[in-house]
Amino acid sequence: MIALDSSFLIANYNVRDVFHTAAVRTMDQLRGGVWGRALLLEYVFAETIGILKRKTSNSKAVEVGHHLRNSRESDFVLGAEVFIDSWNKFQGDFSTSLSFVDHAVAVVALQRAGGKVLTFDKAFRQIPGITVLPE
Repeated sequence: MIALDSSFLIANYNVRDVFHTAAVRTMDQLRGGVWGRALLLEYVFAETIGILKRKTSNSKAVEVGHHLRNSRESDFVLGAEVFIDSWNKFQGDFSTSLSFVDHAVAVVALQRAGGKVLTFDKAFRQIPGITVLPE
């Protein structure tokens, strides 16, 4: 299993993103089962479609939202399942630039995915136990 971050998903679906080519290549690996099933956190879903709406269009955001909700490669994780742990990590973080959503992704990764996260956000590398992919 592997946790998905919005930076990875946005790069995959936005052809103008600087990481688009790397994201498409990595998505092919994900679809090929390299890491097993992906974990899509509710917060990441909301963040991804919100940013895609601003950077692309409403119709693209809706299209991606439908695709993510119906994906065979991922399991949806409700935010309520990890809220308290995420909030506690966020409150105690005085040394990184990670957002609350980033902390939630890290919690999901550490609890359910052996610490693996698909992201282009280098700040995740500061969290002990997290493995950032693609490398």
